Amino acid sequence: MTRPVLSTTFWRFMHVGDEVGKRLIVAEKPSVGRDLAAVLGDFLDEGEFLEGEDYVITWAIGHLLELAEPQDYDPKFRSWSVKLLPILPDRFEAKPKDGQKGRLALIKKLGRRKDVDSVINACDAGREGELIFRRVAEFCELDKKPVERLWMQSMTPASIREAFLALRPGDAFSLLGDAAWLRGVGDWLVGMNATRGLTQRLKSKGEREAWSAGRVQTPTLNLIVRREREIMAHEPRTYWELRASFSYQGNDWVARFQEPLRDGADEEQRPGRVFDQARVVEIEASLRAASTGSASEKRRPQKQSPPLLFDLTSLQREANRRFRFSAKRTLNAAQRLYEAHKLLTYPRTDSKHLPEDYGERVAETLQVLASRAGELGGVAGRLLEQGLQNTERLLDSSKISDHFAIVPTLTEEMPVLEGDDAKIYELVVRRFLAAFMGPATWATVERLVEIPLIGSLTGEIGVFKTTAKTLEVPGFLEALGNEEGDGTQLAPLVPGEDSVSGVIVDRGEVLVEEKETKPRPRLSEAQLLRMMETAGELIEDEDLSEAMKGRGLGTPATRADIIEGLVRKSYARRVEGRLAPTSKAIRLMDVLERIDVPGLASAGLTGEWERALADVEQGKLSREALFERFAEYTREIVTALQTFDHATLYLGEPDLGPCPECGEGRVVESAWGYRCSLNTQEEGTCNFMLWKDRFGRYIDRKVAVGLLTHGKVGPMGGFVDRFGRALEGTITLGFDEEKQRWVLGTEFGQTTENQEPEQVLGVLCPDPEDPEFKIVETNHRFVSERLLQGLVKSAPILPKVVCHRELSPEEATAYFGEDAKTEVMDGFVSKRGRNFRGALIRKATGKHGFEFPPREGGATAGAPAGTDAAGKRRAPRKAAAGSEPPASETPATP
Repeated sequence: MTRPVLSTTFWRFMHVGDEVGKRLIVAEKPSVGRDLAAVLGDFLDEGEFLEGEDYVITWAIGHLLELAEPQDYDPKFRSWSVKLLPILPDRFEAKPKDGQKGRLALIKKLGRRKDVDSVINACDAGREGELIFRRVAEFCELDKKPVERLWMQSMTPASIREAFLALRPGDAFSLLGDAAWLRGVGDWLVGMNATRGLTQRLKSKGEREAWSAGRVQTPTLNLIVRREREIMAHEPRTYWELRASFSYQGNDWVARFQEPLRDGADEEQRPGRVFDQARVVEIEASLRAASTGSASEKRRPQKQSPPLLFDLTSLQREANRRFRFSAKRTLNAAQRLYEAHKLLTYPRTDSKHLPEDYGERVAETLQVLASRAGELGGVAGRLLEQGLQNTERLLDSSKISDHFAIVPTLTEEMPVLEGDDAKIYELVVRRFLAAFMGPATWATVERLVEIPLIGSLTGEIGVFKTTAKTLEVPGFLEALGNEEGDGTQLAPLVPGEDSVSGVIVDRGEVLVEEKETKPRPRLSEAQLLRMMETAGELIEDEDLSEAMKGRGLGTPATRADIIEGLVRKSYARRVEGRLAPTSKAIRLMDVLERIDVPGLASAGLTGEWERALADVEQGKLSREALFERFAEYTREIVTALQTFDHATLYLGEPDLGPCPECGEGRVVESAWGYRCSLNTQEEGTCNFMLWKDRFGRYIDRKVAVGLLTHGKVGPMGGFVDRFGRALEGTITLGFDEEKQRWVLGTEFGQTTENQEPEQVLGVLCPDPEDPEFKIVETNHRFVSERLLQGLVKSAPILPKVVCHRELSPEEATAYFGEDAKTEVMDGFVSKRGRNFRGALIRKATGKHGFEFPPREGGATAGAPAGTDAAGKRRAPRKAAAGSEPPASETPATP
């Protein structure tokens, strides 16, 4: 037991009237409950709750309840028949999640105690925390007593005291509760109905997993698919770049020829590219005929403004860019820094600003940072001496809704941080310092050399351009640790002159280089987060993206889980640090577009729903009105899924050519692949079929036509090995004499050129087989230093992604530790696409395996599909004729 730490004034305020009973405080997590107890004073630890003289504290452990399943309302909904859709319950009910009945019973018992006369909602200060509490309060009948709301922006003792002094009536957050309820039931309506409808209309005979869809999930997936389609549709085009070296009075440089852009130029036609080979030859001849050119130069300063503070999405984007962290990994670290370490303010925020009265707190935080040794302590000290800048821009209460920006908190004692927590904390501190510093100033140089062209190009002027950028005043970049320019140095043509023209310079070597255009790369998680934030547009301008707030996909608190859900449901995979859709995802989007499901895949429309939820929070739209819009939206989706005809989906598409198997039918496209027109479910006379998935590579029409025409396509990218690395491969189509049918073959090359070199990101723990060496995290895996240094041929290794689940350094450390196993974890996906949970174990062989928690009935909880209770493989069922191969089919590393 500890002595109360509250001030005497505060203590008296909290204890007015001896006749007042105890207050039941419901926190969202045990750690928060214990932090509250540490501030409020003496408490007895009763295991599942804490009790003091004036308070009883317990916790929810996140979501204890979930919306009931359709069959809970009516047994007929055990059938997924599309004829039973739409499912629109008159009243939505919540039911306990697995294993949570006991905790709910305890909360209900505490709430019914005669000495408890009021309740305090201490769940996270936001829409999700409000939903967690309100479901618990209704289920456990806590709302029969007066309810107050504890709204905490930070978990430091001082902030907790301030929050208790500012308790508000629970009814003051009714609009937030309405928005939270609507978000839940809206997602339920769209998800349940669309998932059942799509599964029944698209699932093939041998397929077991559902075709999941969701109000936010599906538009987000569409952004990933849209980029993949661009990549697959890209046709490489040959172009040439011309460079020439120049010199003037000992000043040497190289410049690139600038091809004038014509009207109607596409995005591949850039000033440095010439696509006409005949023109390249003429330009080169002109250049070689001219020994001099006329140069001009402009030198001017360019100011770069400091960034705004971090909100959660911008923090996730920066961590992905710097460290390749997933959004979920960053959120987990930020949440630990908020809850466990008390070093950050509330992280699930969409604001990049602070309240107007926060200036004194900023100065106090800087004083604490300046007292610490090291580079950032020095930066904080100089900032205090020089004075804060940008305060009017950053301290703006009008741009804050529920929470302000993520900033460091006041902490006298700095705990020792490691791994992800240390990296994320440093990012936040650096951004905090940078935001209050002055602009950076760059010295920019643009130098042009003009050479008249001859021959058929007479009258044209060939322009060669080179630029340089050097940092003159670091400004805020000192805090960010980024003081580099573009690496180019250009001494002035005329010393002391910022602008000159007409200087005659000597032309040196002319170089012509042939290249090919490449498609834009797949989306990084940082880019996807930005697009989710801005309703599907990749807007990099910070101020413009701020104007799009409220119309994005999901919220900062939910975006990480949405991305993880796409990976978990086998719709997306991480390939070399970027997000790639699976073949199943591309097929889903193709069908949704063809049956014109209204808005289900539209980022813009779904963003408008998010704005409508915000309007409910602000009292601009009623709960009833938005619910009816959700219901009508659901009816439209169901009607489209019920009425479309598979036979007409691809009716407008030309056939791909004659069937190679029977020679009589024509190869036509379907939702599942490319089949002979005589290959029908009723009385088909031909079995020819090309499935749309091949080792993780979607087979589009272009590839299918190539196989039918030439029997071979490749080498091409898009294949993925079981470690998530991109491969190049060649697909062949030929007749197998033994099987007496046409079959596909695949030959794999090495990993693609964009495979990054392996880099060490951090040290985890001692190597369990040789403690003199360490287990390190690289950009590809967790591995022993011995293996990286080539000292041995085999040593402990753990992939960074196991069964579609990304592993954190903390989980990997437990895996390599003395117990050789992690805690039981959720989020794994089996080869059949089933979600399961289990502990990751390190076997004696050095390979990883699973240990599954027991459950009632002797079965193994969460065991992957295809295993029995002991985790052993069952004999696979025989697939029906014509069924689709597993969507998860991936090659081993070649």
